[in-house]
Amino acid sequence: FCSMEKEDLKVLNKGEEEEMELQGYRLCRWRLALVGLGVLCTGGFLLLVLYWMPEWCVKSTCTRTTARDAEVVLMRSTVGSK
Repeated sequence: FCSMEKEDLKVLNKGEEEEMELQGYRLCRWRLALVGLGVLCTGGFLLLVLYWMPEWCVKSTCTRTTARDAEVVLMRSTVGSK
């Protein structure tokens, strides 16, 4: 069972030129199964799309969690978002 734990957003190198946001994710079995079914139904096309868009892959197979409990992390540059 996948539950939504306390969401956590960490900032690395705060205030510096190379500042990044870090978000933690934990694998979710039912989401993995659903994506697997989608891959079978699309003849593998969904797998290709998720390969091209790794952020979509993580968000479709994992749930947000704290950075401490994360099995997968996404790091995003904050350059240009200020």
